[in-house]
Amino acid sequence: MTAQPDIKWGISTLGCHELDLPSICQLAQRNGIHHLEIRSLDDCLNLPEYLDTNYPNDPDAVKKILEQHGQSVVALNSGFNLIGADEAAREELLGFARWAEVLDIPYIRIFGGGSMSQPLTESDLAEAVGNLQWWQSQSDQHQWKTHIALETHTGFSSSERCLQLQEAFGSPIDIIWDTHHTWKLGNESALETWNRMGSMVCHIHVKDSVSVPSARHPYSYCLLGEGEFPADDVFSVLLANNFKGVVSLEWERKWHPYLDDLDTALESLRTSGWESRLTQVTCN
Repeated sequence: MTAQPDIKWGISTLGCHELDLPSICQLAQRNGIHHLEIRSLDDCLNLPEYLDTNYPNDPDAVKKILEQHGQSVVALNSGFNLIGADEAAREELLGFARWAEVLDIPYIRIFGGGSMSQPLTESDLAEAVGNLQWWQSQSDQHQWKTHIALETHTGFSSSERCLQLQEAFGSPIDIIWDTHHTWKLGNESALETWNRMGSMVCHIHVKDSVSVPSARHPYSYCLLGEGEFPADDVFSVLLANNFKGVVSLEWERKWHPYLDDLDTALESLRTSGWESRLTQVTCN
């Protein structure tokens, strides 16, 4: 017999960064995707500014577009870094919060900052905790329902460092688990990462790569199933632990223009078997 896990596929708009919201929704819908992470619209990364300009005081217009195409937004993805953020970055994050609230979006993605090649210093931790405390005070003051979620990225690409930050902060931290980063940069297996911080994970990214240097990294991203990423290990962990959430294909064509278009990447999601691996599991 078969059981259907409560796991849903999504996409990041990094893979179609040049499109406007209706076009993104159409792309997702024709590929059977109904969950979006919005990082770019019309090639604009400053989403609060873009939304203020194109949908001034009209969140219902945005909701209508999403509803027409059966889409929900799991996260607005900011570029905010806990280490290195200035006042302008804080103001921009407040703009993300304002739009996330009126659009009923549960998470705003943030980064930790720093680098995995450098140790995490006491000063780094103190700065990161200070920004988390600032956010918490703003959230309490405005009674926001949206939460910030830290992606395993930059200097926080391992469960060890994420747990170190949570311990220093003294309160739970929501994690967007970029499974590629914890494997490639954090040198962790999927099981190691999950066992350490699975309870913190609210959302997941997947992608594939080969060990060939590219312009930005010592590896190159590739179509799903054609690289070295241990997808089966990740999917086995999610299924075994009854993960309930969205798994997004983070196709980073915005940063890596050598990549194929997102439609092609989503076709590889189907032909590689990755899609079916997470949507159906055989039970004894």
